[in-house]
Amino acid sequence: MMIDYDAWREGTPYDIAALSEISDEERDLLTEELCEKSSLDWRDVEALRALATPKALKRVGVAAQKQTDGGGIEAFFDEVAQGWTPEIEARFIEKLERVQSMTGALDRLYEIAQAHPTPAVMEQLMRNARIHSDPTVRYSMGGFLLELSGHVDTRYTFDANIRPHLLNLNSADYAEYKAAVAWLSEKVANPQRNPGA
Repeated sequence: MMIDYDAWREGTPYDIAALSEISDEERDLLTEELCEKSSLDWRDVEALRALATPKALKRVGVAAQKQTDGGGIEAFFDEVAQGWTPEIEARFIEKLERVQSMTGALDRLYEIAQAHPTPAVMEQLMRNARIHSDPTVRYSMGGFLLELSGHVDTRYTFDANIRPHLLNLNSADYAEYKAAVAWLSEKVANPQRNPGA
């Protein structure tokens, strides 16, 4: 579980395989240590899943309920995997609404949205592209909507015909902003492929 800066930056996980070799006492100690954290990151969630004690799994559930960062979305992914329900959809939309960039949550949220592009999910994605408080989230959501609707192969597009529209989702010039929203809305309303396909 010792992660240095390089391992953190590269997304290196904890050594989960090593958990199969620990004693019951060590399992309890690690569970306690991780459960005492006020906020879990995705590595902690993976470790708690592997520890699989009742307390560890309960703590993962708490993260899924309360956190909207990378750890919370990783934990929430377990609940999504058990089945898409109206309650799960409502919680997912709330997490989309509250997401911030640079937390490790966006890619996992996009993975869930791609698997469940319901009208309510699509509406929240568009709302985030229009009015989210974080400009990088607005740009990212716009790129993801274009990817989801088949207009680009990747949300990380640098296409010179597309990038200015995404940048203008954050324009201080109201006319430019409105034009960018209209452009994105038209693209999403006329997909090149069905969302989620």
